[in-house]
Formats: sequence, structure tokens, C-alpha cells
Amino acid sequence: YKQYMVRKFLEFYWKNKKYREKNSQILYENQKKYWSDEKNRKRRAEQTREYFEKHPEARTGLSLKAKIQWQNHQLLAWRSEKTKEQWTKEFRIKRKRTYNKTYQEKALKLMREIFEKHGKLDKEKYNQERLRLRNKSLLRYDTICQRFFENNEERLKEAVLNYNHKIKKIIKLKKRIDVYDLEVENTHNFALSSGVFVHNSAKQGRDRRFQAILPLRGKILNVERARLDKILSSNEIKSLIIALGTAIAEDFNLDKLRYHRTIIMTDADVDGSHIRTLLLTLFYRYLKPVIEKGYLYIAQPPLYRVQTGKRIEYAYTEADKIEILEDMKKKKQTPSIQRYKGLGEMNPDQLWETTMNPENRTLLKVTIKDAQAADRIFDTLMGKEVFPRKRFIQTHAKTVKNLDV
Repeated sequence: YKQYMVRKFLEFYWKNKKYREKNSQILYENQKKYWSDEKNRKRRAEQTREYFEKHPEARTGLSLKAKIQWQNHQLLAWRSEKTKEQWTKEFRIKRKRTYNKTYQEKALKLMREIFEKHGKLDKEKYNQERLRLRNKSLLRYDTICQRFFENNEERLKEAVLNYNHKIKKIIKLKKRIDVYDLEVENTHNFALSSGVFVHNSAKQGRDRRFQAILPLRGKILNVERARLDKILSSNEIKSLIIALGTAIAEDFNLDKLRYHRTIIMTDADVDGSHIRTLLLTLFYRYLKPVIEKGYLYIAQPPLYRVQTGKRIEYAYTEADKIEILEDMKKKKQTPSIQRYKGLGEMNPDQLWETTMNPENRTLLKVTIKDAQAADRIFDTLMGKEVFPRKRFIQTHAKTVKNLDV
């Protein structure tokens, strides 16, 4: 009866193409799911190992069977054609790229070991060690330098110094932190955003392909009054320096700057102005070449949102607002005006459209004069000397237009 049922099933199976295709797909999906589980792979590998340990004759038998099979000229011809099909131009490029990656990685690893052992990168010692190991994937020193570092030995040495193949420690993070990608020159933005609501909206609204956000939780340290050791102990400033990649003070290196467009994005109120001035002073005092090269910008968010019906306009200055209102008045429209004191009042779409979208936004490039002015005002209002601050307040007290108390 069993044989009868098997025969009938096979008749049905071979006559129904749709069923065969459906069944094959189900088996494929189940098999894919099963082998994607590492436990199943390890269990099967262990079973295979145990089997061949207990049955050494099976290994010999399979080897003999394979040798007999590969004496078949038709099989050899078929395999030769398949190999030719696989060796496409794209495959060759990919294969070469993979091999080069292996060559570079192994060479840098050995060079780093030599550096740690002898305190310097010794070309002769590398070549001697390479010959001793008899590892064909270890290329000659000159070949590595020419192929991967454009024959620039200084770049090779820098790569060896920065190479790290050891896990020194593993730290479990209790909260999420920001990760910064390297910049594709002239495409990436790196925004310093202040306030929880601001950087939440900014992160949701940005284009992640070329915009990075560093949240600044409140006002950074007043660098005008602080020593360098205290400045470097500030988590906010330390995060900023790490993100930029330039280091600071004597170790500053503009060539390692990761972003060529750093944008200060703060609220359009007194606190936002204060934070912006603090940041400008930090850049002027310790990161001046960033300003000199024209890499520092200030975002220009709108001050007002003017709406009438479905029409929405954004005013970036008082003059913009007046012009929009006059135009609406001519069309006998009754507008509602919203004053933005903070960027957090905007939802992600509005923040993107008005302040972050490269096609629409307005950026102010910071110059040395801007930074000097900020530094001078900051020194007057927040410096150690009381008399200049008192004199400034007395001089300008009667001309104040916008006072935020």
C-alpha cells in the first residue's frame, strides 16, 4: 500500500508543474530559515565531524568517488564552461578588490606588530618576516606602498600608526550615543543643534545620507574663563572635537577635519544667541583655521510663520514679514502670525523645509571679523572684568528694543 501511495504521489507531482514550483519555494524558504540559525549550523557541523571520526572509511570512499567522477570528460567540459561563465568582467573586478583588501589588511597587521615590537616601522624587518612566514598574501613593502598609498611612505606610516586590531576593552552603553560618518567633500553637513526639541526635530527631518547632527544639551562651557584642561573635561566640547576630528591646541590638524560645512543651529532668542556666541568664541580661540577656510556657518531659521487659508509663508526678517503682510493685505486676506522663539516649535518637516534643505535654506558663512566681534562682545559681557560689562549696560540701556527677562 505504501509503494502504491508513493507511486501515485510521484505521478501527481511530475504532472503538476505549479505544485512542484510551489513546493520547491516552500522547501527553499524553510531551508533558508533553518540554515540561517547558527545553532543549526553548529549542530550539523558537529554531527558531520563525529560521523567521519567514527567512519574513516567513508572519507576514503567519497574521495575515491570524486576522483572517478572527475575523470569524466563530459563533466570536465561542463565545469570548464561554467567557470568561463562565472569569470565575467564584474566578477574579476570584485575578486581583485577582495584580494587587495586581504593584502592590505595582512600587511598592515604585520607592520603594526613590528612597530609595537621595535618602536618603529622597519622596512627590512617587514620583508625578512614576510619571507620567514612564507605567506603568499604578504606582499613586498614597496608593493604595498605603491598599490595602496600612491608610493607615499608617510601615508603608509600613518596607516600603520592608526591600525588597531586588538580589543582593549568592551564597554556596555547605558544610553544611545551619536556616531559620525566620514564626509564626502562638499556634500556633508555637520550641524550643532541646541535644545532637546531642536535636535529631535533636526534628526527626524534631516537627510541622513549627508547630514549629521550633534546635540548640544544647553550652553557649553565659557572658554573665555577656563583653562585648556577644564575645556577638555567638558563633555559637550569633547564630543564636538571628536566629531570634527581635528583635535585641539598643539595637536590641531585641519587636514583631519571630517566636515567642510559645520553649521551652528540655535534658537532665535536670547539663549540661542548666547549659545551661538559661546560656540563662535570656542572656534575663534581654539579652532580658528576652520573659520579661516570658510567651513563654519550659522543657520538662518525663520522668525515668523504667516498663514492665510492654505497659503503659508515664512519670514526670515522683519522686512520679510512686512512684505508678506502687505501682499496679503492687497489680496484682502486675513493672516495669522506665529513668532518662532525656538526651533523646537517647528515640526521636522517645517525645520527641513525652512532651515535644513540645501535647496531652500539660507546660511551665513562665519568670517574672522564675525568671530572677532563675537569674541569682543563675549569678553565684555561674560569676561572676568566687571567694569566693561557695567559700562556696556549703561551705554546701551536706553536703546534696548527686545528684552528677554
